Amino acid sequence: YKIIAKKYLQIQDNEKAISKCLKTQKNTMHKLTLLFYTTILSMNIQAQEKALSPLEVVQQQLDAYNKQDIKAFAAVFAENVLVYNKIGDTKPAIQGRMAVEKRYGELFIKYPKNYSTLIGRIVEGDYVIDHEVVTGRDQLVRIVAIYEVKNGQISQCWFIR
Repeated sequence: YKIIAKKYLQIQDNEKAISKCLKTQKNTMHKLTLLFYTTILSMNIQAQEKALSPLEVVQQQLDAYNKQDIKAFAAVFAENVLVYNKIGDTKPAIQGRMAVEKRYGELFIKYPKNYSTLIGRIVEGDYVIDHEVVTGRDQLVRIVAIYEVKNGQISQCWFIR
């Protein structure tokens, strides 16, 4: 909140400066440049206000998974996400958001009653560790998923089966 308050005060100071400048300057390009700067600064504050915590990101992912909403599910993954089948793997099984959407989209079609129940969760910094039980498949699946969240999106994840 301190950062947002500081940025808000900066915007107010910038708006006063722009207002004064607009009264004294007749150069249209200068006016547009100042207006552009203020707009970018306010967009930066809005982005900071909307940034989700790692916990919120992973919960959105789980909720979308359980609704079988592939678009919402894929949206929480970074464009260049790396998904590993097992902890310790050096080569990702899935690379990129489009590949996540394709793989899980096929899974949702194959298992329309697919549902993951959260057994436990640990949050530490940018990491969220979920213990889940997945039903609605041919057999019950117990899994531990480790998510790394950067900039409001899942950047990497690993599974322990």
